[in-house]
Amino acid sequence: MDKAGALMAEDRGTYAFAIEWLKMLGYNPDTRMAATIGEYWGWYTADNEWYHYRARRGFKLFKNDRETLHPAALAAEAWSDLLMNERLEITAEDKGLQEVLDAHFDGFGVNQADFTTRAFALGTGGWAIGVDDVSDDGMLHPDARVKIEDYDAHQVLPLTWSADTCTQCAFVTRVELDGRDYDQCQAHILLGGTYHILTQLFDVKSHRMVFPEGVTADLDTKSPYQTFAIVKPAVPNPHFSYCAMGASIFEKGISAIKATDEALTSLLVHLRVARPKMFVADTMIEKKTKKDANGKNVTEYAAFGEADDITFRTPPGEEGTDPMKVVQPDMRIADNEQAINAGLKMLSLTCGLGDNYWAWDHKDGLKTATEVVSDSSMLARTLKKHQNALTDSITQLVRGVAGVCRNLCGTKVDPAADLSVDFDDSIITDTQTDKNMALTEISMLGIPALKRKYLTDYCGFTEEEALAAVPDQAAAVDMGF
Repeated sequence: MDKAGALMAEDRGTYAFAIEWLKMLGYNPDTRMAATIGEYWGWYTADNEWYHYRARRGFKLFKNDRETLHPAALAAEAWSDLLMNERLEITAEDKGLQEVLDAHFDGFGVNQADFTTRAFALGTGGWAIGVDDVSDDGMLHPDARVKIEDYDAHQVLPLTWSADTCTQCAFVTRVELDGRDYDQCQAHILLGGTYHILTQLFDVKSHRMVFPEGVTADLDTKSPYQTFAIVKPAVPNPHFSYCAMGASIFEKGISAIKATDEALTSLLVHLRVARPKMFVADTMIEKKTKKDANGKNVTEYAAFGEADDITFRTPPGEEGTDPMKVVQPDMRIADNEQAINAGLKMLSLTCGLGDNYWAWDHKDGLKTATEVVSDSSMLARTLKKHQNALTDSITQLVRGVAGVCRNLCGTKVDPAADLSVDFDDSIITDTQTDKNMALTEISMLGIPALKRKYLTDYCGFTEEEALAAVPDQAAAVDMGF
């Protein structure tokens, strides 16, 4: 590809020009999920017709907006936080493969957390291998730069697929080359047993194909390992069968999203309407009368009425009527807070996070439960499903990178070597509960081995240090008395 991957700029939209080029190559990209992905994006960003709607009053339309806690984004971010964090470890016993991991996958969990959030929100994402500083001369390129690029669902165009795999795929993005922006489509296709990366650039305005100097149109990676990986949450796609694209993490949670934000909107409306209002008779308000430019008398009241939305002037009432009246409606905080919590509970259940993952408190706002999994088998089961799905994608990507490094760059590595992907499973264990249980067992049984295990598990002791601190009790000696 050479310079074509210099700098990327996000661009959302349709890619008819890329699809036309792919059809010229003999492929028919799968775009069936395009409209659904657009709907997912609207809920994820809280920017669609439900959030910004119009209400008719007589013959007039008035714009209205609903408030939002961004529930869809909360759900996607929650799963990304649980899965892709600093504790994700990708390791291999093979020295060469570990060197590839150190070079290309250091901090992979943290670096790919935002991408995973979007992939889980939109149902699909893609990791693809890019190669810079290389040509199609058929030679090895030890100094080539192998990199991992990520693509959102709308940028992913599957070319060949089955019910659960995708073997060839194209990716569309915006790139900058020599100070100029281009639209780019890269197709990762299998030719003659090895993966090729086909690159085509397009003018951003006319979308005509352009051929800047220095761009490798067909790069043979010489590797049989797939040079991309599709990323999907473990959510069945209810829209299409035999589709390479997945479904959003909040596929079943749209009603819960609406319930949560409808409740929040109600809370804020009540807060606004319930502000104290003071109604003051005209006779108590300082006023001045002066002539306007047309010579008519105009009465000006001092900082009341139109001046703010708390104090209002009223005509004088009957004799004996209180000239000043304060009205403050009920805020109904508790009722609205209960409604928000009901929406959040529905959201956590429909997104596989179990019961009561979030809680809303009017003093502290939105809080995330810290000890949720020990009480929620749903979260533990769903977490394992997502881990399995991500493990497959990460493993495929690692082997793809290793294959390119070996076959294109000459790196001594075995892409098929054993690989381990370990996620942070501490969330599925309530540590304090486990510690209390361990202490209870120790107090009841008094077995030294249990004490040593407690020291090694929770106090940072090595096995040798624990044995020295809690030795086995010496056997009792029968003195014969």
